[in-house]
Amino acid sequence: MKFRSPSDQPIHVALTTGHTASIPPEGVELAPMFHKEASARGAVLFDDSGASAITPEARKAAISAAITGMLDGKAEDDFTAEGKPNLTRLKARLGFTVSREEADAVFTELTAKV
Repeated sequence: MKFRSPSDQPIHVALTTGHTASIPPEGVELAPMFHKEASARGAVLFDDSGASAITPEARKAAISAAITGMLDGKAEDDFTAEGKPNLTRLKARLGFTVSREEADAVFTELTAKV
């Protein structure tokens, strides 16, 4: 799958295995081992035409990874006063818009496991 940085700055991904990747704004093909971390860091899936090419499964996985990163980061601004994910912060991490219902469904699923 191809990923690109949503800004003009590349995204650097490093895994605990020691593998690293750089995701430029023009995009790059990534090995599957980088997909989850690339999505969590805000990289956007795209096809050769430059259009976003995210499947529902990949979208849910990206939202899940981003919310997990927000939970692990413990930044107060990442969540609303009600304890729900801040959609503005979530969108910035993902590079695409997420509805409140979609974010809440993934958040509920993640927190129910804990």
